[in-house]
Amino acid sequence: MNNLYFYLSKILAPLLNITNLLFFVIILLILIYIKTKKTIIINLLVVNISILLCISFLPLGNLGLKYLEKDFINKQELKNVSNIIVLSGSDKRIIASIKLAYEFKDSKVYYMGGNAYLIKNSENKELSLAKNLYNNLNFDITRINFVGKSRNTIENFKEIKKLDLDISKSVLITSAFHMKRSIMIAKSLDLNFIPYATDFRSFSQISLLNKYQVFDIASNLRKFNLFTREIIGIIIFKLIS
Repeated sequence: MNNLYFYLSKILAPLLNITNLLFFVIILLILIYIKTKKTIIINLLVVNISILLCISFLPLGNLGLKYLEKDFINKQELKNVSNIIVLSGSDKRIIASIKLAYEFKDSKVYYMGGNAYLIKNSENKELSLAKNLYNNLNFDITRINFVGKSRNTIENFKEIKKLDLDISKSVLITSAFHMKRSIMIAKSLDLNFIPYATDFRSFSQISLLNKYQVFDIASNLRKFNLFTREIIGIIIFKLIS
């Protein structure tokens, strides 16, 4: 199941980016129109361009991310944390792990980072960057177990399962938008982590006027791409699990 999930997600990765897909379709339709001159192609072009404009100018991605993140805003009170599981990704995940590690001085950190490319090279840049960041923040590197062979979230959790940790005292740190899918995968492996979401992308105290001042079409597209990628990942996992 894991290999199928991995290869499907990586092969389809360019199409999981909805912006890429829309542009591919627009280019294809233009080429077809040049050859056929059919009116229906123009209508399809108008539909695709309209969808792209809606995604660009409306906060659809933000609303989608809010759906993914809303269940993890209020973090439950943590007690007796022994293990801090960090999925590789944004620096905010590492900073959150250090915060918790200082709070629970006897805990161990497990940083999960591997090479997710179909064609692997010998260098694991993600792991190297994480080690450098922990060092630069003067964190005790001996408290960290670096697991660098995992290619995706499923393999991350399978590696954790091998360690036979006390899951009732294990916190999972990942970005808020990725937490829903992560918890779903973890539960399928009987790993009931305590979620500790960070790097929220949709919740903000900024006023409407200030939001207008920082309005950014590229940001709208990125957020929508992020949301659709997570949703498609959830659907693929449900279909093959």
